[in-house]
Amino acid sequence: MINVSHNELITQCTKAFEGLQRQCGESDMIANMVVDLEMVGLNGVSHFVNALHFLALEQDEAVYVEPVIDQQLTANLFGCSILCHLPNLLDFTLDNLANRSSIVLNITQCHHRWLAFSELIKLAGKGLSVKAQWLNSSDYKQVIYILNAGELLPELYIVNHKATTSELLSIMDLQSLSIEISKKTFTFPFIKENYQHLSSCDLQAAKQHAWKHGISIAVEHWQIIKNAASEILVESNEISPLSES
Repeated sequence: MINVSHNELITQCTKAFEGLQRQCGESDMIANMVVDLEMVGLNGVSHFVNALHFLALEQDEAVYVEPVIDQQLTANLFGCSILCHLPNLLDFTLDNLANRSSIVLNITQCHHRWLAFSELIKLAGKGLSVKAQWLNSSDYKQVIYILNAGELLPELYIVNHKATTSELLSIMDLQSLSIEISKKTFTFPFIKENYQHLSSCDLQAAKQHAWKHGISIAVEHWQIIKNAASEILVESNEISPLSES
């Protein structure tokens, strides 16, 4: 493991994304999505390292959003990461919320849903409440994210359903993300035996520890990010002689 500062990690993640030379996605915003998740102890760097492989190969174009039906919007990412598209999708959803009390954004065939964490926090700062949920493809556990207006960090519930895989898949797709945005507050679920609750207090404690002691990440992950970040320097050096001629 290696300890890095918040600013170091932001800088390297920004450069790593810029090295991909993509049209969709803003590097500074994406870096903050990664680091904000890492700061609360939820493996933002690990998710980003995994995402780098997807981002290098996936389509680089805007996403089509289907018109509102029954207060729901649907966007199909066709197997792409949410990293490059979520901020714009949320902006579009908020535009459609204007004359409604609530709206649901369903993102299908998407990856790296944990990295939605900090973009959803911004909604609470705008006086809105948000409830997001998805089914982890790795362990079939349901993740429920609830953050009410004005709060700084969400309540997270990881549910180990006592159901067969086919029963779970009939309720929720393995690669979907459902985000409900409301002008009213959400109630929290009753904690059952099969619920793991990560409270906002737990997340805040992890965040304070990271600010005080630095962010501890795997050496191999740090090297992958640095290698990706160096791509922007290589391309810059290759281009500069031409710009001088």
